[in-house]
Amino acid sequence: MHGIIIFQSKYGATRQYADWLSRALQIPAMEADTVTTAQLAAADFLILGTSIYIGKMLLKGWLEQKTPLLKGKPLFLFTVCATKADKQEKLNLYVVQNVPAPLLVHCHRYFLPGKIQYRELSLADKLKVRAGGLMARLMGKPLDVSDFNRIDETLAMPLVTDVQQFYQYQS
Repeated sequence: MHGIIIFQSKYGATRQYADWLSRALQIPAMEADTVTTAQLAAADFLILGTSIYIGKMLLKGWLEQKTPLLKGKPLFLFTVCATKADKQEKLNLYVVQNVPAPLLVHCHRYFLPGKIQYRELSLADKLKVRAGGLMARLMGKPLDVSDFNRIDETLAMPLVTDVQQFYQYQS
């Protein structure tokens, strides 16, 4: 069995999870724009990691473009965002809205917490965070836009376990 971790990260949280998964599973982790068609074709399964910004997955365009190559392959998708784990309906909606329907059939989903370090954000992202905080206040919904870092290697362990069980089952 041959797998690849393919990810797209903006500020490093998704990359960190991809690195931890790569070490735990002893498979390569690659940024999405570096993966070749031959590598995708050779893979028996894929672990896909993406950040979510304002409801959109960074990998959305890549997934749409690569759907013919990915269709039918077992996919283990982990998303990294600020949405809390208890908001499962919202988290699942992100997946349904961003992953092409043909890929959802074989897609296992994992939601991992991210981080925001305000000083590291681009000017555009700082403005989006501020605007989101203001909109939330105007709607009477509290939105904490302060720095946080909830990334944690142990939170990726269910994904590691599922991939290991998949691998043993397929062998």
